[in-house]
Amino acid sequence: MEKKRSYFNLEETLRQVVGQFSNLDAAEVADKAGAHFDAGENIITLDFLSERYSVHHPDGKVTNPEGDSASLYLAIIILHYLVTSKGTPLTGKWITYRYLPGGDIYIEPFQKRAIAPFLKTFGDDPEGFKKAALALGGKEIDQSGVSMVIPVLPRVPICFTVWPGDDEMPASANILFDEAAPNYLPTEDYAHLPAIVNGALKSKL
Repeated sequence: MEKKRSYFNLEETLRQVVGQFSNLDAAEVADKAGAHFDAGENIITLDFLSERYSVHHPDGKVTNPEGDSASLYLAIIILHYLVTSKGTPLTGKWITYRYLPGGDIYIEPFQKRAIAPFLKTFGDDPEGFKKAALALGGKEIDQSGVSMVIPVLPRVPICFTVWPGDDEMPASANILFDEAAPNYLPTEDYAHLPAIVNGALKSKL
């Protein structure tokens, strides 16, 4: 049985996922993840929020566009993405966190960790949200409110939506995932990603 992934001990979590990654065929991994593999350098490159990261095989070292080591937190997410990716086509159908595997159990923490901070940042500034999302490569989709799909990883789009408030109703927000999301990251990672995206959005204001 696969060991439960946890962020409680980042160093141990990283060690475990590097062990998984090192035993996989890098070219196959890159293909399933929608990434690029340089066989000569033995490096996989992929974009995370419009910035290109390099992942060295088999040691699993993750470096940012400047060539510096990525944070443990980000390295874990990128490596989880590479070892989890199944190459499953995206559906274009959006689901809430509740419908990810085991997501119904952690929906309250997800609301506090992901949706509440996003709403606090952009609930009163939907135009600022739209502008920031566009700067991250996001695209507006035709849904109620202001809905922007942001490409976080090559095959991990996330849909952020803000409904501006009025005299009768306060502003509200939601965060949705493609129906194929479980084929690309474990559910716990989807609880952490929106906070990272929210920080990136704030940096574009």
